[in-house]
Amino acid sequence: MERAGLAAAPSQLVKPPRVAASPCAFECKLIKIVAMETADGKPVDCHVVFGEVVGVHIDDRFIVGGRLNTAAMKPIARCGYDEYAVVESVFSLTRPTQ
Repeated sequence: MERAGLAAAPSQLVKPPRVAASPCAFECKLIKIVAMETADGKPVDCHVVFGEVVGVHIDDRFIVGGRLNTAAMKPIARCGYDEYAVVESVFSLTRPTQ
């Protein structure tokens, strides 16, 4: 965090700190790290990390009507290659029942 110039805030339930300026942060406990491989079984330098969320920190400014206003936080989304997007609007989509 120091190298990236990010201020740390203490976590309450896990040892690693969280990013102090983040409007929403999860505290997680590690479940499993899975090393990825190509379709033909060759290892690649990629991993998927699974964790259990044990704590949540949300800045009260982003709670509207009892719900998190995600668009108001303007989170950054990874798109691919060297491209990212700023989320500024959201929409609802009801899941089909079957």
